[in-house]
Amino acid sequence: PEQRSAFLRFVWGRSRLPISAAEWGDTRFTLHTKQSPRPDALFPVAHTCFFSLELPAYTSAAICRERLLYAITHCLAIDIDTTTGARENRQLTAWSSSEDEEEEPGAPPSPTARR
Repeated sequence: PEQRSAFLRFVWGRSRLPISAAEWGDTRFTLHTKQSPRPDALFPVAHTCFFSLELPAYTSAAICRERLLYAITHCLAIDIDTTTGARENRQLTAWSSSEDEEEEPGAPPSPTARR
């Protein structure tokens, strides 16, 4: 239950789901795959205003779990969703590898996974 609540807070800015269907309205969770030449170096990116998650195409389920748990546990700040990435997410456009924000080899992981 705590991890579910943290996941919701990460992707939607809320810790609980709506109680009734009426409270959901047109809201739907969307998951987008972010392609990258080095996906394991990236963290998931949440767009709370759109209830969506960009998940890199990790090389294993274990790495996906590790990165996602890190993000939902350590990335608590919510930035505005008016960034270029957020607008692209809203328009459901394809991601190109030139737009990836990757870490330098050997650099410590960055906890700035939310936008």
